[in-house]
Amino acid sequence: MSQRPERLASLDILRGFAILGILVINVRAFAEVSTAQLNPGVMGGFEGAEFWVWFVSHLLFEYSFMPLLAALFGAGLVIQGERLSAEGFQVGRVLRRRMGALALIGLGHLVFIWYGDILLLYAVVGLVAARFRNLPPTRLLGWALLFYLVPFGFALLMTGMLNWIPAEEYEAFRQQFWTADSSLVQQEIEAYRGGWLAQLEHRLMVFVESWPSMLLTESGWRALALMLVGMALYRGGFFSGQWPESPYRRLALLGFGIGIPLCQWGVLYNMTHEWRMAESLYAGRQFNIWGGPLVALGWASLVMLALQRGLFQGLLERVKSLGKLALSAYLLCSVLGTAFFYTGGRFEATPRLVQLQFILAVWLVLLVVAPLWLRRWRTGPAEWLWRRFAYRDRG
Repeated sequence: MSQRPERLASLDILRGFAILGILVINVRAFAEVSTAQLNPGVMGGFEGAEFWVWFVSHLLFEYSFMPLLAALFGAGLVIQGERLSAEGFQVGRVLRRRMGALALIGLGHLVFIWYGDILLLYAVVGLVAARFRNLPPTRLLGWALLFYLVPFGFALLMTGMLNWIPAEEYEAFRQQFWTADSSLVQQEIEAYRGGWLAQLEHRLMVFVESWPSMLLTESGWRALALMLVGMALYRGGFFSGQWPESPYRRLALLGFGIGIPLCQWGVLYNMTHEWRMAESLYAGRQFNIWGGPLVALGWASLVMLALQRGLFQGLLERVKSLGKLALSAYLLCSVLGTAFFYTGGRFEATPRLVQLQFILAVWLVLLVVAPLWLRRWRTGPAEWLWRRFAYRDRG
């Protein structure tokens, strides 16, 4: 029997860090109509402090922390495979169970709490990604690039189509989706300022009409690619903290030095085209889609440097505790976010500065509660349920 791999503190810290970062983007989805995630000025008020809150989150968080979490999920699949093999489990069988349990948790989260769930996506894509877990880093990165190019090709195709279709068809599509008074935007506002049953109906509509197509054309391919990148980074020793400082410094400079300007270029592109749907819906997002993972690499490298140098030890211990409760914390953020923004008429009525205050308050709660929870219990409630389902019997 092979030796059981030790738990890496760096992965727990990075998971906790990712949960904090993802909240910055998720709060916008809790508080604003989905069209505003693609066209941030659609509802007005896109100036002054409102613009700068959006701009900073767009450069440093959007399309950055989701890739970081996907990469960590991929690394986790490799580690789980090694651990299961060392303990005598049937690896494939248990991993399938884990993904099945995660899919059920994610489906419940999507239908009953928030339509922006990523757990179901990670579970479905994780079943595919797990088949690549034994490949060497170079092959993993090659496959990752290939998979990441698939939605890029789709985006180019759709951009061409939007520019080539007859003007009346384009305008009808724009009026239905891209404007403040469009039917879909108004329907969403009514649902999330209404009761829970109206919100449930809207979430079911999103799941049935949008989720499968997004999985097959965009989000599924990108999540798969980023999971494979995480596997490659783990196999290459990035997460072990055993590298010298210089590679982490170079990767941080590379990630931020290329990723942030690329994201800035995207903002300039979209503003130059006045957020016109034909340019911004697909082509305008590509700057962040490619720059965001580089920014994520920069963040991860900075965290690894802080660990090596022993910086912010008290804070990182709290973030580590949060990382051990990542699944429960992610679900808690959704409960808090929807409870706040879906009540009192606050949906699509909360300024971004107030959204920022909400983020800071939840960060404080998470960093205080997580260590206290682990003093009494070994794991979070969602993690306990997930593990209990996967390990109910030995294969």
